[in-house]
Order: sequence, then C-alpha cells, then structure tokens
Amino acid sequence: MMKDEIKSLLDLQKLDTQIADIQATVKEVPGRILSLTTKIKNDEAKIDNLDNKITDLNKEINSLQNQTMDIDEKIKTLEDKLFSISSSKEFEALQKETGDLKRTKIEVEDSELKIMEQIESSTKNLESLQSRFDEELSPLKDEIKELESMLQKSELEIEVVENTRSKMVKSIDDEILKIYTRLLAYNPPVVVEAKEGICGHCYMKIPPQTYIKVLQENEIILCPCCSKKILTPEIN
Repeated sequence: MMKDEIKSLLDLQKLDTQIADIQATVKEVPGRILSLTTKIKNDEAKIDNLDNKITDLNKEINSLQNQTMDIDEKIKTLEDKLFSISSSKEFEALQKETGDLKRTKIEVEDSELKIMEQIESSTKNLESLQSRFDEELSPLKDEIKELESMLQKSELEIEVVENTRSKMVKSIDDEILKIYTRLLAYNPPVVVEAKEGICGHCYMKIPPQTYIKVLQENEIILCPCCSKKILTPEIN
C-alpha cells in the first residue's frame, strides 16, 4: 500500500535527518583539529628557528674569538720584533702594522659584543617562547585528542545509522526511492506535512483536488507549488 510506502519514507527521512545532524555537529571538527595541529607545528618551528639562530650566533662568537686570539698573537710577535730592530723605517712600519691590528681587534670585539647582545636577547625570547609553548601544549593536545575521539565516535554512529538505512531502502519501491533521493539533493526534509491544505515547506495553499489525493494516500503527491516536497497528511 502507498500509505506504507510513505511511512517507510518517513522512517528513512528520520535516519537521514539523524545522519545530517551528526554530520552538522562535527562539521567544524576536522578544521579545528588542523588549526590546533598547525599552531603546534608553527610554534615548534619558531622555537627551532630561534634555537638555530642562537647556535649560529655562538659559532660566529667562536670565530670572532679565534680571530681575536690570532690578532693578539700577531701583535705580540710584532711587539717582540720592535726591540730587535735598528732601522727607524722598519720600526715605523712595524708600529703601523701593530696599530692596524689593534684597530682591527677593536672592530672584531665590537662585533663580538653586538652578537653577544643578540644572543642574550634571543635566549630570553627563546625561554619565553618555550615556557609559553610548554604551558599551552598539554591543553592543546588534550583538545585535539577530545576532538579526534568525538570525530571517531560520530563516524561510528553514522556507520550504524547508514547500515540500518541500507537495509531499510531495500523495502522501498525503486521508483519512489528515486523520487525521494532526487528531492533529498535539494534540501531535507523531503516528506512534509500538508496540514489544512497548506504545504509544510512553502506554506502555499494546495489545490483542493490535490489535497484530497494527499489525504487518500494512494499515490506519491508532490507539492504543486514548490515541486520539491512529498506531501503527507500527518507526520507523527
């Protein structure tokens, strides 16, 4: 009987509504998980980059310190020579070379001081970043875990409902199911109540002859106004 077919469609609609509700509940979850995961990765990258910067700055400091030691050795060697030469011209040349080396040493030490200031500033920033990251990491991971659990639970719920749905559609006439499936693509619900001659979707008045057919429940009747809903006398 067509009345039974319509009842089956209503039961099917309940399942589709249930699936849609579950999907709507977790619609934003994958995006939220991605956002949280991206934040963790970005914060880790900032920490790694700053840590690498400090490592590179320390290498520069070591290089400059080696330069300073080399300059000191050269200056000492030149100063030792000053006491063993007799030519004033050679003496002046050695003095000039020694002076140049000392000026170079000052420049190197200035560079070293600036880099040390950078290291100090970067180290403070790193400690601050690491502290904030450690503080935020646990809650973020907990939230991700909770969201993943919610998503997994929802997927299992949908799977159960879809299994029930698969069994149910086998009992519905193929042509009627095609109509239902086509209308479902527009906007659920597909089956709406035609109460007191008014379509429950578009709220337009249904022609009397059409409404009589709806009440008789001998055939599938689409709303003549919106053409997107199957009409039924009553939805329990």
